[in-house]
Amino acid sequence: MPLLLRRGAGAVVVFLLCSALAEAAPATTANDPSPPPPPPVAVAAPLGRQRVAVVHVGFDAGVVEAARELFGQRLVEGLTAAQFDVVAAGEVATTLAARNPSLPDCRQPSCYPAVAEALGVGYLVTSQVAVASKTYDITLELVNGRTGNVIGTNREHCDICGVEEAAEKMGLAASALRARLEALTKTPARFIVRSRPPGAAATLDGQRAGVTPLDRELPGGPHKLQLAAPGYDPLERTFIAVSGVDETLDLDLVRLPTKFPYRAAGWTSLVIGAALIVGGIWALSLDGKEIACAPSDRDIFGHCPNVRDSRVGGAILMGAGVATATLGGFWLYLGSGSREATAPRSVALIAGGAF
Repeated sequence: MPLLLRRGAGAVVVFLLCSALAEAAPATTANDPSPPPPPPVAVAAPLGRQRVAVVHVGFDAGVVEAARELFGQRLVEGLTAAQFDVVAAGEVATTLAARNPSLPDCRQPSCYPAVAEALGVGYLVTSQVAVASKTYDITLELVNGRTGNVIGTNREHCDICGVEEAAEKMGLAASALRARLEALTKTPARFIVRSRPPGAAATLDGQRAGVTPLDRELPGGPHKLQLAAPGYDPLERTFIAVSGVDETLDLDLVRLPTKFPYRAAGWTSLVIGAALIVGGIWALSLDGKEIACAPSDRDIFGHCPNVRDSRVGGAILMGAGVATATLGGFWLYLGSGSREATAPRSVALIAGGAF
């Protein structure tokens, strides 16, 4: 017992000495030459799980039915191993047939967006397996579900292979599509914006971008585009850029309605036209009548020697009155709002023909 007490007392003394030394050590100051610890390295966020659907697996005639099923299984396993959420083959067929009977036979980029929308996926996968003398060629394509364009292709070649070995190659090709997709997300999208009429001022995400046609590289994600041109209604569009995808926007600007006062001009023209017609009728009524003269200038029958010649003037007034009244009626028709969009061209034609 005394021995144990002496050992315990020694341990206490050692602990107290260590504590004293720690308190006497100088604190680290700003002038301490020792380097600070390195900052943590920023790691890029992972791409995350993407939902895909296998919409077509093509085989040459030399691939037997049992091998085809094995290839399909390895394809799904490879996509799943690459962190893809794969839509089951049965769900693909049932959903597409219920949505549109023609969708299960889709093999063209033009119908791929409809297939992706029906399945609720972002990407589609198609494959083709060819075999000759036990040599397999496997091709996989990753399709962007929004545009229908192929954004990644992977090929595997297997010389003198058995079915199991070739199927493993299919799984490896499927897993490699993930790397293709991740590399693609780091590539900017290219957008070409064209407008009718051209030369519209473009604003992209609140910044002036020039005039159309416009060719820009954009990061993936949503963007806001605004176009403005004199005499046209401003246009605003929101679109989503897909990394690594080239797209073109063709936009039509709507011409602003004209500010010409059709109703006021129409009524004015009607009044003027009516006045001209009345004046023409009055001038025609005076044609051939004697012009008043002094009694000494009359002949033996009491007639003055000069008569009025107003037939030509009256006809001119009548014609101008009819044309002006017609133009006024047309302007009133345009003022009703039924054909304001074609007003400037129509008014020019009518006015030119009338006068």
